[in-house]
Amino acid sequence: MSEHAVEGLKLRKLPTKPCPCAAHAAPGPEPESTMHSIFRPVLIAASSLVLFTASAIAQPFEGIIEFTKTTGPVITSYKYFVKGDRIRIEEISARGEVQGIMLVDTRDKSVTAISPERKLYMDVPNMRLPKDVETSVQKTSVLKDMAGHKCEKRLVKSPKEDRLLTYWVAADEFNFFVPLLETLNRKDEQAVFFLQIKDNKGVFPLLGIEQKTDGAEVSRLEVNKVTKESQKTTLFEVPAGYNKFERN
Repeated sequence: MSEHAVEGLKLRKLPTKPCPCAAHAAPGPEPESTMHSIFRPVLIAASSLVLFTASAIAQPFEGIIEFTKTTGPVITSYKYFVKGDRIRIEEISARGEVQGIMLVDTRDKSVTAISPERKLYMDVPNMRLPKDVETSVQKTSVLKDMAGHKCEKRLVKSPKEDRLLTYWVAADEFNFFVPLLETLNRKDEQAVFFLQIKDNKGVFPLLGIEQKTDGAEVSRLEVNKVTKESQKTTLFEVPAGYNKFERN
């Protein structure tokens, strides 16, 4: 990139010998001013290159992802609030009310469930072993625009599990998603099959369709809206006044 940024810029050639008429010419600019004018194009190019390089370094996604999960006739709405290694998952009722909350910290692999109605919270242990499946993965060059992102189609198939998963993934530094799935360690096929994709770092499925191998649809995850914006740290903490639920 540096070559393109300074391409075509050349230093002005300086005279190697004094001009015979120099004594009769009008006074020239001060040496410092002359040097500044000579190097000014290079300095501008260097500054532009620094700014371009800084802006080109992609930042991890921070914001809100809203999506629905459809299983048969049941449609459930969810929201992901993302900030670094911390994710807040809200389950939204048909009335738009928050029914349940999960706070996930992918750095320390912890999950906390919160009940807004009862003002309780509890730690969610996860002792399950990751589910092992035999799959084949196909990365295609088919593209589709969804929720303001260009998505690429990827297929994960397992005849043994009688499943075909079709994902339309967007690459926008969604670095939180794979660690989230690994921390939750869920057994549903939408999560398990996505983890079979080797180059899945930084991508997020804006549409995931689970089918049986005969084509019958089992479940569908579909993103409605992606919003990039800074998130408050308090969103990822247990609210004040909530009591911890202890299992007997």
